[in-house]
Amino acid sequence: MEKVNGYTKNLNVQMLISLMQAHGIRRAVISPGGTHNEIVVGLQYNGGFKLYSTVDERGAAYMAVGMAAESGEPVAIICTESVASRNYLPAMTEAYYRQLPILAITGLHGYSKIGHLHSQVIDRSVSPKDTFVCKVQLPEIKDDDDIWTSNILINKALLELRHHGGGPVHIDLPRNKVGESVSYSVRELSSTRIIYRYLYGNSLPKIKNGKIAVFIGTHNEFSQKQTEALDQFCATYDAVVFCGHTSGYKGKYRTLTGLLASQHGSYDIFKDIDILIHIGGPAADEKTAGRIRGAKEVWRVNPDGEIRDTFRSLTNVFEMDEEKFFSYYSDTNVQPKDTYLERCLELTSSLIVRDSEIPFSNIYVATKLSCRIPENSFLFIGGSSTIRAWSMFDFPSSVSTMANMGTRGIDGVLSSFLGASFVNKEQLCFCVLGDLTFFYDINSIGNRDVGRNIRILLVNDGGGGLFKLKGNEQNLTIGDKDTDPFIAATGHFGNKSPNLVKWYSEALGFEYLTASSKTEFDNVYMRFITPELTDKPMMFEIFTNSIDEREAFDRLSQIDVTAQGVAKQVAKQLLGQKGVNAVKKLIKNGK
Repeated sequence: MEKVNGYTKNLNVQMLISLMQAHGIRRAVISPGGTHNEIVVGLQYNGGFKLYSTVDERGAAYMAVGMAAESGEPVAIICTESVASRNYLPAMTEAYYRQLPILAITGLHGYSKIGHLHSQVIDRSVSPKDTFVCKVQLPEIKDDDDIWTSNILINKALLELRHHGGGPVHIDLPRNKVGESVSYSVRELSSTRIIYRYLYGNSLPKIKNGKIAVFIGTHNEFSQKQTEALDQFCATYDAVVFCGHTSGYKGKYRTLTGLLASQHGSYDIFKDIDILIHIGGPAADEKTAGRIRGAKEVWRVNPDGEIRDTFRSLTNVFEMDEEKFFSYYSDTNVQPKDTYLERCLELTSSLIVRDSEIPFSNIYVATKLSCRIPENSFLFIGGSSTIRAWSMFDFPSSVSTMANMGTRGIDGVLSSFLGASFVNKEQLCFCVLGDLTFFYDINSIGNRDVGRNIRILLVNDGGGGLFKLKGNEQNLTIGDKDTDPFIAATGHFGNKSPNLVKWYSEALGFEYLTASSKTEFDNVYMRFITPELTDKPMMFEIFTNSIDEREAFDRLSQIDVTAQGVAKQVAKQLLGQKGVNAVKKLIKNGK
């Protein structure tokens, strides 16, 4: 072993020591052993900790209980593997019921050795529930993903020491890779990300000058007060709101950028964001979420106070109501700044989709119907390629939307849609979904409470078209013998039978419409979107194929924004802004 005059190269140890300091842990009770040497040496070298030595781990843990109770501060206890760590449990139980912040750090030979009769190796994956409020097992670091995971787990564990009353926390710390000699040649700790949690009433951090944006995932409908608070926040900081159809937000600063984010070009609105305010759940618009991933800081706002590091730049968690957060940071006396918003609208309005250039597909249907959904209707969007297609187009502002974005699975889409439609049987309720999703839940449309306000659009391409799109993780080929039978599950449910859904739905009292081409679709779709309640619910089945579906996505990602932007400026000079708006309206309506 080299002379002990620095920190180990083990990044888990470096991050843990750095974050212990950042989160205010100043005392540690250490027991002798081998697997925890790296952190013990690091704490000695650091010099910023008050260290105590105790041979008996049971007594060490109880000493920490006394220290924490007297000082009101968190105290670390550190020991090796095997029954040494088991001896912490009595004191940790005491700390649990007294909500005392005790941090138990236990050394580990390696997870792969567990269960294989290696000396001193025991299984600590499960502990009595009343011994720890939080338990994490740090990964053995091999790549950047492991570094990110370890950083998140350490921050989460240390924050839980005082969260909701606090309590004991357990961190399993694996030693250096087996076979590698331990080196203590590192003089300074590597910089590591610190995540802070704030409650309403705390002294909150200031928002510095810079580029500010808000990203909303799946969210309940915004109330008028919530919308006003968010709008005022954006007006204060010249910010915009990136969101999709499941965001519930229809305020002034809403920017629907799914289509723009799908292009191959690079756009300034997604770049150099200094602070991204993240609210809501999983996002329907994955393309925009991917574009803004480079934000310098992410501030997560949610009453649950949980660490959700979607963009891997999380620095602050605000455990509070969103309306309170936005109101706190807003200034009602400032002159609204809309430069960022205007730039977003300029870019998104430069994109013109001509349905004549799109093959008959889910996307083609979206281009024709999105702007024509009747006012005040409800639209439920299925998962997979359907949500990807429809996220690129906007709807009338009075149309409310929903999707099962919590899991983004195909299970229960029809049932969820029907449940929503039962709430207000006088409101037109539309659902668009693919064939696998439809047949997965087909029995639900036989429910006796199905009303005449229901209209279902079934896009039947005979299988899982998502898995055949370019750029999917599997990078599969259309028609490939390894793709169709099991991954895309083609050929089931009558193999695109023209009668199966027709006969089934008509037997259940539905009016059935169908189309297999643009011409057939254009001849019947107006019936599907008639704004009046009809005598029967409707089923509109369109038949497409995987080749056209993929081609439609490809074409929609290759719109020349730059050229269109130039054309827009020329048109503006010749026609004026009102003339440009009139032309855009005609184009949007397909005239």
